[in-house]
Amino acid sequence: MYESMKMRVEKVVERGSVPSEYITDEQQHQTFSKWTAGFTNQDHPTVLQVLLESGKDKDIKGQPMPNLIYIAREKSSTTHHNFKAGALNVLIRVSAAMTNSPIIPDSRLRHVLERPTNPASCYVFSLGLLPQTRRLHTFSSPQIFHGLNKHDIYCGEFKYIFQINPAGMDGVGGPPHVGTGCFFRRRALFGGPTSLVVPENPKLGPDHRVTGPIQSKEVLSLAHQVAGCNFEAKTVWGYKGKRYEQGIFDFGVASPMYLPLTMGAFINLIALVRGICQVYFNGGFEDLFLQLFLAGFGVIK
Repeated sequence: MYESMKMRVEKVVERGSVPSEYITDEQQHQTFSKWTAGFTNQDHPTVLQVLLESGKDKDIKGQPMPNLIYIAREKSSTTHHNFKAGALNVLIRVSAAMTNSPIIPDSRLRHVLERPTNPASCYVFSLGLLPQTRRLHTFSSPQIFHGLNKHDIYCGEFKYIFQINPAGMDGVGGPPHVGTGCFFRRRALFGGPTSLVVPENPKLGPDHRVTGPIQSKEVLSLAHQVAGCNFEAKTVWGYKGKRYEQGIFDFGVASPMYLPLTMGAFINLIALVRGICQVYFNGGFEDLFLQLFLAGFGVIK
């Protein structure tokens, strides 16, 4: 089976398109028809495909399957989009347009929940349902790696952030986000508990209910729109996000060295003023020439 799949993938890569014998239905044909001669990793339109739809698709036991949607955000060589977690932002917006679930799981690197019935898992799925969990915005479970050597000489398990000191860097000891194993309350992405930040499009807000089917024309149109590389151009988030593109940090300046350099300049300024006062009142300009030169140079820089 593996060798057969490998040969098929290599054939598709070599040909640059998916042969018709590999396409089994009209839905797949519509999806692969988006691949054109100019389709590259850095230039392609949004590709969105509903693989499984809850309520329609069922497993071998007849139980309904969850929604499974493939999304490749639009890419353009003329638009900067490889910053500020662009892929994750697109996933959040597309999920808001298609289902708007109140809980957002974040999983990668084959992160699986091996014991779905343990108390921690139940606590995750009760976010927002129980009174004692309504003020929680994130639940993070540590990664556990299998197959590592006994002493973990390459520090592959990240024991420090998961077991020794799991406190984050938000100043209040919050948990760190390592990119997987986290459950977010969607409402937490729109401001604090008492200060709701309403998005420009109300359909992307945390309280909006998606009433139509996920494959309806209206839902798919909005999903393609929010996955576009120019979607953020006219939004408040896009305007604020330019600081990331320009390398500007949260305190509003373009370098993390701003604070120490500013303090150094003030210290040099004080030394300069003190040196001038000593020259004026006590004389001895020759002895303070070097000090004045260095202090003045530091202030100018």
